[in-house]
Amino acid sequence: MRDAVGLLVCPRCRQADWVSSDVLVRCRRCQASYPVVDHVLDLTGTSHDPSILSEQDAAYRTERDPSLGGINDRFDDLTAADGPLESAILALPHGDGSRYYREPGYFANVHTSVAAFEFLLTHLDPTPGQRLLDLGADLTWSTSHLARRGLRCIAVDINHHLAAARLFFRRYGVSYDLVRADMSRVSFRDRAFDTVLTVNALHHCADLAVASANIARMLRPGGRFAFIEPYCLRAEDRIRFGAAQIEAGISEHTYLLQEWHSAFARAGLSVRAHRVSDSFAAIYERADSEAVGEPDLFSGFYAGELSLESSVEAQSAGGALRVDLRLRNRGNGTWCQTSGFPVRASYHLSRQEGDAMVPVSFDNVRTALPSEIGPGADATIPLVIARPAAPGRYLAEVDLVHEGVRWFSERGLRSVPLTFTVAGDASYS
Repeated sequence: MRDAVGLLVCPRCRQADWVSSDVLVRCRRCQASYPVVDHVLDLTGTSHDPSILSEQDAAYRTERDPSLGGINDRFDDLTAADGPLESAILALPHGDGSRYYREPGYFANVHTSVAAFEFLLTHLDPTPGQRLLDLGADLTWSTSHLARRGLRCIAVDINHHLAAARLFFRRYGVSYDLVRADMSRVSFRDRAFDTVLTVNALHHCADLAVASANIARMLRPGGRFAFIEPYCLRAEDRIRFGAAQIEAGISEHTYLLQEWHSAFARAGLSVRAHRVSDSFAAIYERADSEAVGEPDLFSGFYAGELSLESSVEAQSAGGALRVDLRLRNRGNGTWCQTSGFPVRASYHLSRQEGDAMVPVSFDNVRTALPSEIGPGADATIPLVIARPAAPGRYLAEVDLVHEGVRWFSERGLRSVPLTFTVAGDASYS
């Protein structure tokens, strides 16, 4: 507990002068004391805040209800799990093939974040010895993964599951400090951490602006904030988000992508890499100054290159054209095929009339990406061009479209020209 106590600010007097033992941490300035139970420093034990008490009570009442994200099993204490349940916990988030990951509930829910979590690990590229704060750490499976990479970690959560960390300690030979506190209000020293991590946790905070500012304050200049969070496509979607959990007493909130981004940007964080798929995963960086971050989440998303790797080939007389299109992602975001805002290939079609090319249709058939293309990666896809109805000479300007947002060429991506002729007998040349 030495790292956590050395960095912690007293919730009562906002000082950082502590006396600690294995069972108690006491502030020298105001004499406030906080118990250490089962290796967890509890900053909430004397709290009368209704929101904290409600959240803690809801965690107890829902932990065995899979319809509310709980676990379909009988257990008295997850920190003492053994057998198949222990194996399932230790396999988070990737899974162990057991029934826990096949049935609805906690494990299946966490398992959906595997790709996003791997994205964070890849783009964080953490250095052993760095300090990491995991907010909303729950069973601490995410903390464990970073601790196994040599980081000095502190896990914070408001619920009673933190002590499950002992399962990871025993299996993987790691250790990290555990603090029970409200993650949006917990106060460590300014610039104390190299990385702050939240995995599907920040949407439980009632005030995103306050939580974002607190995260930025605790990061050193150049420090990283990495997260996975749900997002909504339309403002009205908030009404339906987490309705059952809210009724059960759990704090649930969600935001539009731009609302998430704006809160972090106002806190002085700038996006370095992001992945918008079924969830929003990103890494932000705290600037050396107090400047506000870039207001547009997608400002660095559209950099890339397009090239054609084969000549035009008709699938059949009168059928669609097929051509191999090479995509290179030079931006800071993952081009996802499964998303509320997917990336697809398409083209803008013009027809020659005299010496001029006259626009025929701007929006045309889409070609889906076969898989997501991360920053620095490339792929080849079979671009589809529908056969125009009328004979003539045509120009297809091959482009990418970020559905619901904009065409890539509007942000500087160079489209690729493809000319072809449709003959009167429905053949191509």
